[in-house]
Amino acid sequence: MSPAPPALVTLPVTAPREEMFRIIKRDGGIIISDFLSPEDIKVFNATTGPMFAATKSTSQSEQRLVEMGPDFHASNTTHLRGMLGKCPELMIKVLQHPVWNALMHEVLKTEIKAYVGDHLLTTETTHILSLAVGFHVAPGANDQVLHRDQTIHSVDAKEGSLYTSDLGCLIAGTRSTKKNGATRVVPGSHLWSPNRAPKLEEAVSAEMEAGSAMFWFGSTYHGAGSNTCTPGEPDDVRVLYGVFGCQDFLRPEENQQLVCSEEIARTLPLDVLKVAGWTKGAGGCGFVNAQHPIVGLDFPQAKELMASA
Repeated sequence: MSPAPPALVTLPVTAPREEMFRIIKRDGGIIISDFLSPEDIKVFNATTGPMFAATKSTSQSEQRLVEMGPDFHASNTTHLRGMLGKCPELMIKVLQHPVWNALMHEVLKTEIKAYVGDHLLTTETTHILSLAVGFHVAPGANDQVLHRDQTIHSVDAKEGSLYTSDLGCLIAGTRSTKKNGATRVVPGSHLWSPNRAPKLEEAVSAEMEAGSAMFWFGSTYHGAGSNTCTPGEPDDVRVLYGVFGCQDFLRPEENQQLVCSEEIARTLPLDVLKVAGWTKGAGGCGFVNAQHPIVGLDFPQAKELMASA
């Protein structure tokens, strides 16, 4: 019998950042405990509860990401998409979180050097919000297929490479247990060749307490587990909040400028607007008339942006 794969390492939110960086680069994933406080989680769940209920009452047949295959989405799972536009106050809490930003930047940054005439230009890219979605996983939900998230960016994995186009983040709104379908992760698979297929016995369940957050490379194989709970038993429903990032020169998984209206965007803090892609990327992409979009659209935050340039 093969030995059981190692569980993902859990570190407190107060742990040194360098230790977080070391572990996630080694294992392809990490769990951060107490990422959000119990008070924050209560607000998240109270705010999204009615939204999940309203979403369940409508057909979700048109919400499937068909490009990932017909069986990509698990059953008995309600997706609350476009959370930046639907509950911006919750997303601000995450998008301003120092650990979220530190991990996103460390994993997704790239340094580019190229001559522009006689000048050697050095640019360090960073991250933007790729996806903000809630998950309500009820009893009876089946296993999700193991997959790599970076497939959505048409990025191929390279054996031994730490490059990835995106970084996943799942925040537990309730306890995540093996029984209620905690995400299955294959530690170390971010370093695998694209020719190596993941096996279910290589995956471990990322069990978390409410308020914890799991981060993982877009090249790490993972997939939701099955919820085998009986309706009504403790922790029978698993609620998660996914706040994913990608490199700032890539197209986000979810179009943030459409899911979040301009009216709402005008009320967001400047640092959140930057992460949400309302300013140019580090290399200059994403402009409107060669300007930051919020400058061209005369957002009130534009003066603050230009003053800090």
